[in-house]
Amino acid sequence: MAPTGRSPLGDEALDQLLAHARLDIGAERRTAAGPAVSMVLGLYDSLDEIPVGETPPASSFDARWE
Repeated sequence: MAPTGRSPLGDEALDQLLAHARLDIGAERRTAAGPAVSMVLGLYDSLDEIPVGETPPASSFDARWE
């Protein structure tokens, strides 16, 4: 799967994320939250680079040891 680039996190998107998380923060903390959220989203994007191959879904895991 080829990773797709994210557009920069805008004020409206940050407002929606904060509202979804039910966070009511002041302007100073909100200014700091933008880069932090962008960093976390970048970490999520880096997961696309991990080759998982033919990893079976967790629902098919059999924990019985023979």
